[in-house]
Amino acid sequence: MPKNYKIHKDEFHNSKNTEQLLDHLQRRYEDFEFVQKIFNVGYWEYDFQKDATTWSKQLFTIHGIEDDFSMSFDQFYTLIHPDDRTRTIERFNAALDDKTGYEIEFRIVHPDGEIRNVVQVTEFVVNELNELTRIVGVVQDTTVHKKLQLSLIEEEQYYKSLFDNNPDSVFSFDLQGNFLSWNPAFLETFAVKEEEILHQNYQAFVEPASSEKTNHFFLETIRTRTPQNYETTGIHKDGSILEFNVTNIPIVINNELVGVYGIAKNITAQKAVERSLIDAETKYRSLVEQSIVGVFIAVEGTFIYSNPHLNKMMGYDTITDLKVLSLIHPEDRQRVIDEISSLAEGESIQNYHHRGIKRDGSIIIIEVHYKKVLHQGKPATIGTVLDVTERKQTEELNQFLAYHDYLTTLPNRRMFEVQLDQRLKNSRDASKKVVVMLIDLDRFKYVNDTLGHSIGDVLLQHFARRVQECLQAGQTVYRLGGDEFCIVMSEVNHHDEIRRLADKLAQLTKVDFVIDGYDLHVTISIGISMSPEDGSTVETLFKNADTALYVAKSQGRDQIQYYSASTDLQSFKHFNLSNDLRKALDKKEFFLMYMPRVDSQTTKIVGVEALIRWTHPEWGLISPAEFIPIAEETGLIVPIGEWVLREACRQNKSWQDQGFKPITTSVNFSVKQLIRPNILQTIDNIIEETGIAAGQLEIEITESSFISNEFEVTQLLSELKKRNIKVSLDDFGTGYSSLYLLKQLTLDTLKIDRSFVEEILTDSVNRSIIQCILTLAKELDMNVVAEGVETAEQYALLKELQCDEIQGYYFSRPLHVEAFAKLLRDNNMT
Repeated sequence: MPKNYKIHKDEFHNSKNTEQLLDHLQRRYEDFEFVQKIFNVGYWEYDFQKDATTWSKQLFTIHGIEDDFSMSFDQFYTLIHPDDRTRTIERFNAALDDKTGYEIEFRIVHPDGEIRNVVQVTEFVVNELNELTRIVGVVQDTTVHKKLQLSLIEEEQYYKSLFDNNPDSVFSFDLQGNFLSWNPAFLETFAVKEEEILHQNYQAFVEPASSEKTNHFFLETIRTRTPQNYETTGIHKDGSILEFNVTNIPIVINNELVGVYGIAKNITAQKAVERSLIDAETKYRSLVEQSIVGVFIAVEGTFIYSNPHLNKMMGYDTITDLKVLSLIHPEDRQRVIDEISSLAEGESIQNYHHRGIKRDGSIIIIEVHYKKVLHQGKPATIGTVLDVTERKQTEELNQFLAYHDYLTTLPNRRMFEVQLDQRLKNSRDASKKVVVMLIDLDRFKYVNDTLGHSIGDVLLQHFARRVQECLQAGQTVYRLGGDEFCIVMSEVNHHDEIRRLADKLAQLTKVDFVIDGYDLHVTISIGISMSPEDGSTVETLFKNADTALYVAKSQGRDQIQYYSASTDLQSFKHFNLSNDLRKALDKKEFFLMYMPRVDSQTTKIVGVEALIRWTHPEWGLISPAEFIPIAEETGLIVPIGEWVLREACRQNKSWQDQGFKPITTSVNFSVKQLIRPNILQTIDNIIEETGIAAGQLEIEITESSFISNEFEVTQLLSELKKRNIKVSLDDFGTGYSSLYLLKQLTLDTLKIDRSFVEEILTDSVNRSIIQCILTLAKELDMNVVAEGVETAEQYALLKELQCDEIQGYYFSRPLHVEAFAKLLRDNNMT
């Protein structure tokens, strides 16, 4: 390619006119170059006759090369970007064939590697023979324009994306409030289509109640030309009300207001939550203010809120602004501080007990639930408070009575078994002997029958006091029941120790007991057994001491008898009991005691279990565990069982006649009773005779009665069901066929065995079994009774587990008729 074309003066004639013309042309050329520079446009021309190409100076600048650089026409294409080169050449060749001008955009590459965008316009000049004479081209550098265009496109896409993808409704109006534009979120929010918005005014989407308010802010936007923010309500296509937070923004172009731009955030759900929270707070405050539980909030050790019940509990008009520690007993303060300080945010202490100090200085026991929270951005403690003073005292009393005799305050049979078991275990380690002395007051029944139970009770108290006074370390006396006492001696080294204590006990009764002016002379019989010679378990030692006591009484009373393994004393006792049992019914030596069953939720008495007892003329009170097996063996259980059923039904009807609400009476049936051919007739006759309603009688059976007589028992229970007589299964869960029984038998009630209840608080397996039984019974529509409930903790857990009824020493021991009637009367009044 030749150098840039320039005009030289020596190419023209040296005339003055010619010089003026040259000057004129030079100025025109310079103007032409200046214009090219302003618009960044370069000019080139190819002359076919001269086969020469001419570039303007600006074209060299556009390509980034010197203006004295030369190249062939074909080499010009090397300045084009490789990716655009083929396209540019093909477009030029096509136009050359057609001799038709064209415009094309492509990229060029500077020698330093910089890439520029250019637009080239090419025209072809022909002569009268349509032959090409010249090709003329104009090249403009459009790099800056291109970048600006791309930037505008990108910005347009950005704002379009914000408009289209905005989760809030975005729209614009003209100055009359007619829609100009809307985004998809608007259509979705109101469930409308675009054609439904065309030519519509915004008022069509505003709830009438908010129309005036919405119009006010629209006009304010126009009047003030400033954004307006407000809340309003709209109408969904289905007629439901929507709530919005709306921002109006004026649209100003060239200082002229042309419309209003709007953004509406749907706050319907948020408002619903806010209203719900307000309602919840109102309800919560009402509940807290009227609660019968104390509630407080404390920050930095000071009460900042307390409800009326807590104020009243502590004896103040309000405890707000008081220090928390000022209401806690000084001896408990550090313990409370340590416990609360150990809590992290969100953690709590459940059922924490300590002492509180009321305004008058009196001390109460409180149960507090402490929890660490954030309150208004500060660490705080919230709590609920119960005054459990009375409950604690009752629990302590119940705990005492569970292990002590209520009449003499001596440890009872339960304590005897627990402590004897522990002493036997200790004696194995220390190789020491443990001695059991059973003591029975001779002819105590005579005192009761002639002078009354009140005199008899005082006699027992006096005797218990005398025994306690003569005991030494390692010796403990227990009242097992009635007139039967027991002394346990620990760490006995010589038999002389036993003899000395026995003689001392015998001397206790040599001095008469003076009670209400009566001089009472009583004697005692003592039976003694010793471990390990006479046994190494509680059961064995007690049984052998009891056998020795029986021998002492049978030999004329006022005797001391040591157990001897060489004599079959137990067989002797068994023989005598068998003989005496045959006469007991005729002699009216049997009586019933009544064990209440209470509703676990209300503690109302809903039933009673009738329990037979035998007062032997010589032995006194005989345990059912001793004489029931004998009655079973001899067949006497049938007439005895019939007497129990009749007496229990008669007594139930008597209570009703006294005005008490009807309750269910439960009577135990043995297998021999169940399989009697005339058992249904016997039951029907007793119900008719006593006048009790059939629905108030419950027959209690055991698994063993079913296992060996499945067909007969199943048939009997079916007949009982027809008569509306209830049937319960005793000791459920301890046998092997319990689930099968539930499937086969027509049962109303399951009684959970005491062995599960005893360890419900300590044995997770027992607790799980009870939960399963309760769930199963509920599915089968059966009532559940938990036996052997002896502590408040056991009762509380069973109540929580929704056990239907509770039976056990926690509520009452078995009671005589008069005592049960009083309990029934008191229970009905609560």
